[in-house]
Amino acid sequence: MVRVVRHRGPTDFLERAEPWLLAAEDRNNLILGLAYGLAARDADGSDVFYATVERDDLVVGCALRTPPYKVLVTDAPPEACEPLAEALSSAYDVIPAVLGPEPLAEAVAMAWVARRGGGWRPGMEQRVYRLDEVTPPSGVPGSLREANSGDVDLAVEWGAGFARDTGLRFAATRESIGGWVEKRQLFLWEDDEPRSIAVAHGRTPKGARVGYVYTPPESRGRGYASACVGALSQGLLDGGVEFCVLYTDLSNPTSNAIYTRLGYYPIDDVRDVDLVPEVASG
Repeated sequence: MVRVVRHRGPTDFLERAEPWLLAAEDRNNLILGLAYGLAARDADGSDVFYATVERDDLVVGCALRTPPYKVLVTDAPPEACEPLAEALSSAYDVIPAVLGPEPLAEAVAMAWVARRGGGWRPGMEQRVYRLDEVTPPSGVPGSLREANSGDVDLAVEWGAGFARDTGLRFAATRESIGGWVEKRQLFLWEDDEPRSIAVAHGRTPKGARVGYVYTPPESRGRGYASACVGALSQGLLDGGVEFCVLYTDLSNPTSNAIYTRLGYYPIDDVRDVDLVPEVASG
């Protein structure tokens, strides 16, 4: 029998879930990285959802949500969807989406709708990539530099552009961007002026995640994003991580091709399943 066990905070969650998550550290980077970050901030807020899916006293899956964002689910047995939806329904009146392996994420969304009403629809299909060695692009002018406090306004503007391009419901906040700068996680590719941006976060024992890669339209097609991600990934490897991961929108062949040329290779596919309060008529 599968059951869902909720945990009071990130420390309790990691004590129970960490060994299971680390068995596939690259695929589970998103949940692991969030949990480590929350534990470092001692974020035991009651609004955060930490849960393990368990069978015969063994962890077989995990879920995490930091409101107002989507629910994250890992691989888990199919029969976990009902107890996950029940636990989520007891914690929240509304959730925007579920992200995870497609069959399970869709089943959790359907089970949520059965309890709470409304509707669901398939959202962005994403591919998770891993990199162990960088194949750097050549001939791209400029260099990578760490962002500073003077770059925050630009990063906020570009973060809104990233959200528009990717269909994200929530753009990165000024507070989040300021935190990335303070933690030395935000980087710019500069060629006379800033041309592209990326974030290095989601640190786990062996890995890190590259994300929020954005180049404004007027600077696209010149290799800036490739150079930015390549240099940032190399810097992470040089700094001691064994691998980097990133998520891409599978409907964007350009970005997927860029990352493949840099040495990233696919390790998993996941999908957003969006939840809507009401099913549109007609």
